[in-house]
Formats: sequence, structure tokens, C-alpha cells
Amino acid sequence: MKHIPNLLTLANAICGMMAIYFIVNASNTGLAIALIAAALFDMLDGWAARKVGASSELGKQLDSLADAISFGATSGFLWSSILADYAKVPQPWAMLVGAGVTAASVYRLAVFNLREDGGKDFVGMPTPANALFALGLWSWMGRWDNWEWIMALEGAQLLIWHMALVSIAFYTIYWQNASFQVLSLKGGGDTPRKIGQYTLVGILAVMIPFFGALSISIVVFLLPIISAFALKSKA
Repeated sequence: MKHIPNLLTLANAICGMMAIYFIVNASNTGLAIALIAAALFDMLDGWAARKVGASSELGKQLDSLADAISFGATSGFLWSSILADYAKVPQPWAMLVGAGVTAASVYRLAVFNLREDGGKDFVGMPTPANALFALGLWSWMGRWDNWEWIMALEGAQLLIWHMALVSIAFYTIYWQNASFQVLSLKGGGDTPRKIGQYTLVGILAVMIPFFGALSISIVVFLLPIISAFALKSKA
């Protein structure tokens, strides 16, 4: 029983490797399944560790190493693909920006391991949310009806498109290690916190029929704003 949490953590890492494979092979469905499965395993390993009383320093380190693959490396690959394939940013610049996203994720995970204030919520954008943000953009741009008009951009429009996506990529580098609080979806807490959680889920449910995968990115982008209202009672 005591090995179950670590096995769940390793399953997270395996899903991360599979996610990278699906990015390289441009499989939207495969990537979505692998990345969402990784996020679920990332939540379950901590829950399992508490249930069986098997929390350990090894488990803590394994968790961050698995996250570095599933959400750090994967988000970097996603951004490299977004910038190179859909923003027409030349290489090696698209790859270097993606590498910056991965480096920010790894740095965040290392800092997280050194923190001793294990609260419900987060400081800065969690790496799973950051990876899901990139997933939403990548999947939305990969749809043929969107891909067609994106590929038709040229001149000033293409330059603006370049600048917009590169700016968003750099913002995701910043927000992972920012000082603002980010609401988690764990239960418990006061009424404003619960309202914030319900608001996030409600926005996602309403937007999915209209924006599809992009809804995930929009909700993650709104997360710090909603968190500011939901968590202000703690200030």
C-alpha cells in the first residue's frame, strides 16, 4: 500500500512522456488525454499518500521530477510548436522561447520543494495549469478552420500575430514564479473561496460549446483575477 502514491507519481511522468510524443505527432486527442491524465495522477498521488500515511521526502522529490516532465517539458514543447507552426516564428527562436517556459517551470518546482508553508492555494501559476493553458491554445490553433486563416496572415498582420503570441509566451514564463496567489480546486475554506471555484467551473462549462479547447486557456488566464477576489479575505 505504501508504494501506491509513488506509482501514481510515476504514472504522471509516463503520461508526460506520452504527451510529448503526441505533440511531435500532432495528435490533439492523444495529447489532451495524456496531459489531463497526468494532471489527475498529480492530484491523486498526494491524496493517496495522505490516505495510506505514506508521505515522504522521496515522494515529494518524485512529484516534482514527474511534474517537470509532464508539465515543464510538455509546456515548452507546446510553445515551441505554437510559435513555429502557427505563429511562423523562425527557429531557433521558437525553440528558445519554449525552453524558457520549461526553465521557468523547473525553477518553480524547485522553489516549491523548498517551501514549508503547505497551504491549500498556490503562489504563482501552478505548472499543471500552465501546461493546460498551452494545451488549449495549441489544440485550438490546430483545428483546420482556425489553421486556415492563421496560415493566411502576412505582412503587418503576421507581425502583430508574432508579437501577441510571443508576449503571451513570455507572460507564462513570468506568471509561474509571480507573487500573486492562485486559487486551487481543493475543497474547504470560506464562502468567497468556494464562490471562486464554482465561478471557474461555471465559466468553463459555458464557454466550451463556443470556444472549444480555447476555453481552457481563457479560464486559466482568468484564474489570477478570480483568485484575487476569492482570496482577498485572507489578506
